[in-house]
Parts: sequence; structure tokens; C-alpha cells
Amino acid sequence: MTHSLTVNLTEIPALDSTYAVTFDSEGNALSYVYDDYWDFSGMQKMAVGKHHKINFLMIEPEFQRDIKTTLACLCGFYKKRESKYPSKAQVNNWSKGLQKVAQALGSCNWHQLTDKAVFRKFEKNLARDTGGQGVSESYVYTITTALNKLNECHFCVVEVDGVKLSKLLNVLEGSQSIAIPINIYSEVVANAVGVVERYFPYRHEINSLMEEALSIREQDSGELTSRAQRINRKLKKIEHNVPDFKVRMNGTEIARVMSNCAIVVLAFTGMRVGELVSLTADSYSEIGGKDGKGIPVVKGETTKANEGKPLIVTWQTHPITKDALELVHTITNYLRVRYKSIVETEFKQGSISADNYKHQLREIESVFLNLGFQLKQTTYVNKHLSRKIFKQFEELSLQASDADVEEFDRLNPTRAGQLDCGCSLPRLSAHDFRRTFAVFFKRYGFGTAASIKFQYKHANINMSNYYANNARLQAMEDVLMDHDLLKVMNDEGIEMGVDIFDDIFNKSETLSGAGGERIAKDKFEQLQDGHKVYMSRDEIKSLVSDGTLSVVKLPTGGYCMNATCSRVCGIGQFAGEIKPCEHQVVTDKEAKVILRQNKRLIQSFRDMNTGDPMMNSILVGMKQRILRNELTIKKHNLRYEEFYDAVKGVMDVKEA
Repeated sequence: MTHSLTVNLTEIPALDSTYAVTFDSEGNALSYVYDDYWDFSGMQKMAVGKHHKINFLMIEPEFQRDIKTTLACLCGFYKKRESKYPSKAQVNNWSKGLQKVAQALGSCNWHQLTDKAVFRKFEKNLARDTGGQGVSESYVYTITTALNKLNECHFCVVEVDGVKLSKLLNVLEGSQSIAIPINIYSEVVANAVGVVERYFPYRHEINSLMEEALSIREQDSGELTSRAQRINRKLKKIEHNVPDFKVRMNGTEIARVMSNCAIVVLAFTGMRVGELVSLTADSYSEIGGKDGKGIPVVKGETTKANEGKPLIVTWQTHPITKDALELVHTITNYLRVRYKSIVETEFKQGSISADNYKHQLREIESVFLNLGFQLKQTTYVNKHLSRKIFKQFEELSLQASDADVEEFDRLNPTRAGQLDCGCSLPRLSAHDFRRTFAVFFKRYGFGTAASIKFQYKHANINMSNYYANNARLQAMEDVLMDHDLLKVMNDEGIEMGVDIFDDIFNKSETLSGAGGERIAKDKFEQLQDGHKVYMSRDEIKSLVSDGTLSVVKLPTGGYCMNATCSRVCGIGQFAGEIKPCEHQVVTDKEAKVILRQNKRLIQSFRDMNTGDPMMNSILVGMKQRILRNELTIKKHNLRYEEFYDAVKGVMDVKEA
């Protein structure tokens, strides 16, 4: 292809202003090429909470008309090739990319990009426009997509090198969502569950109170300056039995309950906040089983990896989710009734299309409604849940301990140093619950991503029958595997392996166990040769990722570096075999775990050592374990009180 074959916008006949670009479901024109907004509500089903219009008013006036013309051409080319119209998300991305290209080029004369000298200057302008601060991967993707589309449709001839462009614009590594330390997380979730349990019995009364309050506001049409004071006086006179609840019109009390309901659902599903707002009062159900022992699940919508188009998906959950959804749905009914009335009126007056009417009615069924009733609504679902969740978290005033800080830095290496002892988390968003969900799965041994289908339990909440039910999920075709979350879990498993090997190879001053002693010898020889560390984290990560290094954390303390081990030496109070495992490794950190376990084991021994001959064999086994633990503890130079207790009624010999 040569320069002469590229298309110059000035060579394209100006599109007539009546040229339709979007249509309703009946085929009638909804938007025209030079409109300020393109309405896609009739072209595709929109997800709950998602806008159905593309706004061109944010584009510089000198570029608007040409970008609209170009988009119309791109859409026509796409439809001819794919036999379908591009999605709103695709067209919106093209629009953003074209705007950035036009800004760096200084015009919409796309054919100029074919000139190599112009393109080099264009690249320099892109770098200049970012101010050297660096950009996200999505920023580069948007620009490269726009350039590739212009190339495909012969507006210019360019070869886009995404790698080169990423280096030129200094793509920044995004900060991972926070994995919340377990003690802090426990308090957040326990508080949220407490709120659900406290207000669930009063859900109908709360809605009635808010209905009464809204009626007072609507009936007061007096002078504005004194209206708020009059309304507040009337609200204070309303009597009710709801504990710790104030009748207010600003939505703060309802928002507080809603935020905690959201935390409960997020904690027991791992879903995204965009998926959360799609839930309705009917989203919860129990599949299979009898006598109330079915699998609790919730159904909602996701648009991930589907060009913005909603898909129905299912998450396994806990029964507390049912109460959370029912509570928040009931206490917002006073708004739901009025929102429906508004939408019905707008449809009858012809101010919204039939497609928009259906979409808005669907949004109004969300349990997480927009609480700003007095404001003009762009969507009827709550767009600010993440902000409300963080506000709720701030009100708890949870302060991190030294252990929390250590755990935070370990689980969030890209955020190390952002949490200090005595301070609160630097932030808390809905997506942080999703990452914490994955971390709990991998770090706290709730199963593998392959076998347990992205679900977990919380230590402080009753989860009986949860895993018995989970086995049935394998045969349920309507429970969608959340591949995105599984990838996060897999990545977290790799990071956990890196942490363990970094502790073994580089951080622990003493290593015990047969495997640990071999590593210690090799490590000593390598460090004598001038190496600063036995193996860097990057080297460890590479070996863990390809499966060369593998490790199993033993519940009794320490690690087993034989991934195919079939021994049971790490699952009970007694030594599984007389010969110690040749693959076991104990670090300084794990030795402290063994010390704490040994103290508990000694206490159990003393409680059981009553002289009952039926307990003798158990007590002998416990003592054997205690004494072996002492050998390990001693090697790590930890202070401990030697154990000399004898089993009552049994001739005792102190083991060496």
C-alpha cells in the first residue's frame, strides 16, 4: 500500500446531518452522526449501572466533527466485515483513542501519519503530552487501537509498535488491590455481619420510617430558607423502635446499612462492585439438596471480557448473603416506588425510548439503589459504593498492629511501607475484598483454585456444610467459573511460594530439619563466595512459576519441599514415622510457630494427664511430639522451658 491510497478526510464527502448512526430495537434512528451524544440503548442490552450514551462534548470543538465522521466510517467498515455493529464500549474506546491521536498530531488529517517524519514528531508529542509522568497500559492500548483502526480503514499507513510506544510513554506498573491483613479483615466483616443481624428484624419498619420522612418532605412546600429546619423538627418527632437509627433525609443512615450489606456480599462471593449492583431481591437461591441443605448461590451480571455486554453468572455464597440482600432491598423500597413512578411518567411523555424504559426499570430492581433521590438521576443504581465502603471502614477506626503491618507488607509488596503501626489502611475499596478473597483461599489453605471453584469461608462465622455442598459444584453447569479470579488465585499462590523460599533461602539465620540443613550448608558455601543472597526474589519467582521449586506448608510448622510426598508427618500430634522426613525445612519464623504449638500441646498434655490408663498411649505420643519439638526449638536459639512431665502410671524415660 502506498501513501496515495490513504484516505484524506477532506476527500470524503461531508456526511449529511441526518445520517443515522444508532437505532432503537425497532430500527428507528436514535442518533445522528453530528449529535453531541450517540445513544446505544437500542443497539445492545446495557449492563446495570452502565451509561448507554457516548458523550462527544468532552472532545475539543475543533476535532469533534472530524472524529464523528471518522467513527461513522470505522463503524461502517466494522459492520461490513463482521456483519454486526460494534458495541458501545468499542466505539467509545475508538473515540478516546482518536482524540488522543488528534491532540498529538494537531489535527484530524490522519493521512499525515503515513509520513515517517510526521509520525516520529507525533510520537514525541505523545510523550510530551504525558509530561513524563508515565501512563497506564490501557492508555497505550487505546492509542494503538485507534491507530490500527485508522490503518485498517486506509486513513493512513502506519506500523504501530506497541512495545516501543509503551517504553516511549513510560508505562507504569499498576498497584495491586490491597490484600487486607486477616485480623483487620475479620473485624470489618464481623462488624458488617453484626449490622445485618441487628437491622434485619427491623427492615420493614425502617422502610416505613423513610416513607413517612419522604412524605413530610414532599408535603412541605413553604419558604425554602426555613424549610429544612421545619422538616428536621418534624423528623425528630417520629417515634420508632429501631436501635441506633436516626431518621434523616440525607441518606446517611440508609447508606450505612447499605454499605455493610455490600461488604457482606463482597466478602462471601468475591464479585466485583460492578457485578454487585446488578443483584436483585431474587438473586439469592439454593440449588439442589433437601431440608435446607442446598448450595447457596447468587446470580448477577458481569461484563468482563464481553465488550460491555452483560452475561448472567453465578457465585456460590453463604446464607448470610440472603439476609443482606433482603435487608437492603426492603429498606430502599420507599425510593423504588418513586423511581418507578418517575420512569413511567417519562415514558408516557415520550422523553425516553422503550429500550431506555426497560433498562431503567431493570436498574430500579437493583437492591443497591442510588440514594440521591432529590438529584437528577443518570443511573438508578448506587455508583459510589466503594466510597461509602471506605467511609464505613474509616468510622471503625481500626489501627494496625506490628503483626498487621508485617502481614500487609508481605501480601502487598508493591505497597510495602504504606501501612504503619497504629494507623489505618491507606484505602479500602470494593475490589480490595476481591483480592483478599483470593488471598484467603491460597494463604490460609481453604483449597486449590482447581478444586474449590473460587469460594472460601471466614474463621469467625459459622460455615457448616459449606464444603460438603461445594463438592456438588463440579457437576453444576450453571455455576460459571470465574477465570479472572482463578488467575488472581494462581498468581497469589506463586507469590506465596516466593515468600516462603525467600524466607528459607535469604531471611532465616538458622535452618533445621534434614532438608533445611542441606540448604544451610549450600547457602553458607555460596555466601562465602561473595554472594549477597542465596537466590534473588526474581530468580525464585521464575523457578516457582515453572514448577522447578515447590513447597508444602505443614500445619504443624515448617515446610516439606517434596511436592509429591505421601507421608502424614505434618497432620497430627504424633510423629508419622520414626525416621525424620529428609525433605522437611524449618525456618526461624516457623520455629516460633512450633514453639507456640508446643506450649499449647504441653497444656493439653497436662489437662489430660489424670492417671486414666485409657489415655496412656495418647499421652506417650504427645510427649514424644513435645520432646521432638524441643530439639527443633533449641536449634533456633529460642527461649523455652524444658518439659519433664511424666505420664502418670507409666515408667518414664527422658528421650534424648
